[in-house]
Order: sequence, then structure tokens, then C-alpha cells
Amino acid sequence: MTIDILCPARHVIGTRYVESVKPYILELTGLAAAAGPQDITTREIRTDRVMIGVDVQGFINGLIIS
Repeated sequence: MTIDILCPARHVIGTRYVESVKPYILELTGLAAAAGPQDITTREIRTDRVMIGVDVQGFINGLIIS
């Protein structure tokens, strides 16, 4: 059985990205870290970090655990 940890937060996809969405996503998912489009991150794979993808217009287009 596969569990989608990001499922409770997927409703933010399609909304405008604001910094305050990071703690909101963490609250919904229980993950430890969130990184937005302008955040500096390492390339290491972390199972406790959600990467927030944003399109050129500033709307969230994806959430990825990485």
C-alpha cells in the first residue's frame, strides 16, 4: 500500500505562491522542511523536504519530496 504524504496539501497547486504557504504545507504534511523557488537548497535527497514548484507567473505547479 502506498501513502501519498503530499495529498493533504495538493489543493495549493494552482494558487499563487507566497512565503506563508511553506509552513502551511509543513503543517498539513508533517514534513520537516519546505523549499520555495528562490530558496537555496542542497542537491542531497531528503525524504523530509518538500520542494514547491512555481511557474513563470508565480503559481504553484507542483509539490515534490526531494
